[in-house]
Amino acid sequence: MTPLVSIIIPTYNRANLITETLNSVLKQTYFNWECIIIDDGSTDNSLVVIQKYLNKDSRFLYLLRPDYKKKGPSSCRNYGIEKVTGDYIIFLDSDDLLAITCLENRIEFAMQNLEYDFWIFKMAAFNNTINNFEFVYENIIAKNESLFCKKEFMKGNHPFVITGPLWKKSVLVELDGFNEQMTMIEDPELHLRALKKYRLKFSNYTEPDCFYRLNNFAAKRPVKLELENAFVFFNCHLNNIDRDLLVSFKKTINNLIFENKKYNYFIRFYILGNKLGILSNNKIFFGALILIYKSFGFDKFKGLGYYRFKKIFNNF
Repeated sequence: MTPLVSIIIPTYNRANLITETLNSVLKQTYFNWECIIIDDGSTDNSLVVIQKYLNKDSRFLYLLRPDYKKKGPSSCRNYGIEKVTGDYIIFLDSDDLLAITCLENRIEFAMQNLEYDFWIFKMAAFNNTINNFEFVYENIIAKNESLFCKKEFMKGNHPFVITGPLWKKSVLVELDGFNEQMTMIEDPELHLRALKKYRLKFSNYTEPDCFYRLNNFAAKRPVKLELENAFVFFNCHLNNIDRDLLVSFKKTINNLIFENKKYNYFIRFYILGNKLGILSNNKIFFGALILIYKSFGFDKFKGLGYYRFKKIFNNF
């Protein structure tokens, strides 16, 4: 049995990197695949580079993100879900890579475990070459893998990342794909939704079969963007969750606000938490003091109690 696997690649101005990515697709030992490249409005010569692959192999398809779709990777991936014809889907970023046996091993494992809805494989993070691993995602085995992963995502950790899963297309359709309001941490948001409703299976392969490029991601994203996306993430996932996840949520928002010195976001996250009954009245008091200290610039001076208030706040 050789089901069709659809590979969805969103891209934006990656002419300098996408060749390596598409070569990794072209070299697959499994032949029944299609690769849908969704261009998010590139202004470099990406199309010139991609056209060589369109001419070389009919399994590649190039599409522009339509104007009615919001710019960003989430919209591109969702558009890809609409257009693919395979029963199984892998998401691949346009600077990342697949091992040559990736599709072959994944389909073999999925066919042996058809009772599950999606399957997780190891993804290695690398600098410059795939022989230079920094760390490996999906290297976690727990008694209750689903619960463990839920807790990790709520803490801001990533037990698995974008190319790690092999999905049944039907699952992604039922989930309505990615949240198009998000331009970062959109894959953890989707993964957490999937964990609440569907069964996952971690593979037993010891080696990673896909590779996440670190050096291209090194540029620091704006803290404001990080916080905006975090707010959307938590707003989607704080209803009907257990106490352990709420504790993880509180720790995460505290770290986001204080480590990044974006104290004005305290009120937004406080309102969200208060609606769910998870933040105390004492926290309002200490949070207000911190905002006052910050607004008057008192946090720049020693001995005025700011760091004591911060410590108390974080211990709630």
